Formats: sequence, structure tokens, C-alpha cells
Amino acid sequence: MKKIAIVRGKFLNAYEMQSFEPLVSRYDITAFGSLTCYHDRYRFPVVKLPSPMDLPDFPFKLPLLNRLCIDAHYLHGLEERLRGFDLVHTAETYYRYTQQALHARKKGYVKKVIATVLENIPFNNEGFWGRKCFKACARNELDHIIALTCLTADALVREGTDPAKITVIGHGIDCKRFFPGTKRSGKGSTITILFSGRLEEYKGVLDVLHAARMLFADPLLFGYRMRFVFVGEGSLKKRMLVLEKAMGIEAFIYHKSLPYAQMPDVYRDADIFVAPSKPRFVRRFGVSHMTWQEQYCTALLEAQAAGLAIVTTKSGGIPENVGEAALFAKPGDVPDLAECIRRFVTSPTLRRQYGERARKRAESVHDIRVISGKILDVYDRILR
Repeated sequence: MKKIAIVRGKFLNAYEMQSFEPLVSRYDITAFGSLTCYHDRYRFPVVKLPSPMDLPDFPFKLPLLNRLCIDAHYLHGLEERLRGFDLVHTAETYYRYTQQALHARKKGYVKKVIATVLENIPFNNEGFWGRKCFKACARNELDHIIALTCLTADALVREGTDPAKITVIGHGIDCKRFFPGTKRSGKGSTITILFSGRLEEYKGVLDVLHAARMLFADPLLFGYRMRFVFVGEGSLKKRMLVLEKAMGIEAFIYHKSLPYAQMPDVYRDADIFVAPSKPRFVRRFGVSHMTWQEQYCTALLEAQAAGLAIVTTKSGGIPENVGEAALFAKPGDVPDLAECIRRFVTSPTLRRQYGERARKRAESVHDIRVISGKILDVYDRILR
């Protein structure tokens, strides 16, 4: 049985690895994470190696580490630990451990190296010295690249990647774990609007709060019972709590922080899912530059599998993720966001229609058995 190394460092996580677990019957898989990787329990073993990413958080941690290391996603001793693997599957063209894997191949330790790329903004992440060189080296030397979306593939091609070495494969979701719950739509039932993810400005969480205030003040919604549930942590949590109280809506807002194993129940208890992501910009020399846009949003996969009515935005890779299984609000447009939510609140029929559409898309497009089959095809082709 051929040996596969999946290298993700600090970002080794159960959300992505669920699509690799069905492959254990075909390949001998080992994952490589940092000492403080997000999750470490899978159907395959995990090797943990020290990384600068393991350092405790401090102000400007990543910018400082990246200036010192070119990229902080370095795993101490990785090259030696990769001896004997047939294929190494890393992430991003500029991550340091991708360069380590390529060095291991040059030394004859491994046979093939591929990478999954999420970045969807051409020529992004080239501000640190050495990053541009890293990306060029990876584009030229990787045996294959899995692009998360067509938007990512286009960015890679614009940077100079040979289109022939790119395959588009999204992340997956286990539709046997995430599935619809029984919805109550009778008069007087409480409608739960769910957000799951990082509580950050670019995720649109403040927009959700402002939209909630508009909805609670809407005379056309008098008689409707609503509650908003936020699952996750982030730098805006304290600010959100203060804002909720100032708006007078704190009695209808709930915050939770739960392990991933409990998330299927959270989705089954919800009626509407919101993911109003918006791009991040920085201003340099009087010109605004986009530095981030949503790459995929795993929570949207979970919401689709749970058969929820979804409100989101056309930011980054989201349209490729949800297709026609969502209502779209303009990024950063609070009244538009509130209107989309209101349409679902007032129409159980519309909620049901979009929920069924979402579940069907999850089963046919995103299920881990579909995604793992696509990954298997790439592995078989590269190792042939």
C-alpha cells in the first residue's frame, strides 16, 4: 500500500480531514501537524512537529514571524520524517512546509509532491521578502495542484501556473453526520437564525447584529418570534456583547462555543443560516488593495448538509460553494441582509424550498464520498 503524507501544520483540522478519511482503505495515510494543531484524532495517525506557529499569541505575531521566517508554517524535522513516502500533499504555494516537502523530494526522500491551494487573489501574500520566490518555486516544481475553486485556479494561472497541472476540488462535508432536523413552522414557533464561525469584521458579524435590530423593529414582523445564535469565538466578541446591550436586543442573542462533535445538533436546531462575509482591504499609497476574500466557508457546507435556508454574499468562492442554494445579500449592505433574512422569516415555504435545494446540493456536490473520490483520482493519476 502506497504511503501518503498530508502536511497541514497548525491548520490540521477535522473540517478538511473528513474528506481524506475514506481513503484509508486505498492508501497508508499519515498527517503532519504542529504541536498545537486544531485537531488530531482521525482514522489515520498524526505526527506532531514543532513550529513557530505554536508560539503563544502576542501582538503582531504573524507579521513578525513571517518577516523572520519568510513564512511561519515551518515544521522542524519534517524533511527527515518524510523519508519513504510516495506522495506528500501540502497546502498553499507560499507555506514554508511546501518548500520543505519539495526539498525532501530533491533529496530523494519522497517521490511526488502536490498542494491544495485556497488563495484566490492573484499575486497576494507576496509582501514579505522571499514569498514571491517560494510561490514561483512551488508553481514550477509541484507535481500537481488542487485548487479549492475555479476562482483559485484562475488566480494560479494568472500567476503563471500551467493549467494542465491544476484540478479543482472543493472541501467536503459528511452528509451522514450533518443532516436536516425536524422544523417547526406553526404559529408562535421561534425561528432560529444561526451564524457559525470566527467573530471577526470580515465575517460580517456586526452586520448580522445591525440587521437583527432592523428586524426586531420591523412592524411587519410583529408576532414573529426570532432568536439569533452565534457559535464561535473571535476578537469582536466583547464588542458584540456591548453592542447587543446598547441596541436593546441582548435578550434575543445567544453566544455559544462548542466542540465540533456537537455542531450537527446546533444546525438541526436552526432554521436559517447567515454567512455575510465581505472582502478585506488595505490602503497603500492612496490605493485600496484587497487582501482577503472568502475562500470557501466550511460552515456553508454544514448548513447545506443540514438543509437550512441560507443567506450569504457573493464574496470570493462562496458562489461556487452554494450555487443556487442560497439568497445573496450585497457584502456589507445591512438593509439588504435584513431583507433576505426577512423573506425567510415570513415564508416557511421559501425556507423549505431553499433547505431542500441546499441538502440536495450537499449530497450531490459536497459529500465527503464525492470529494474523496476526486482526491483519489488525483492520487492515482500522479502515482501511476
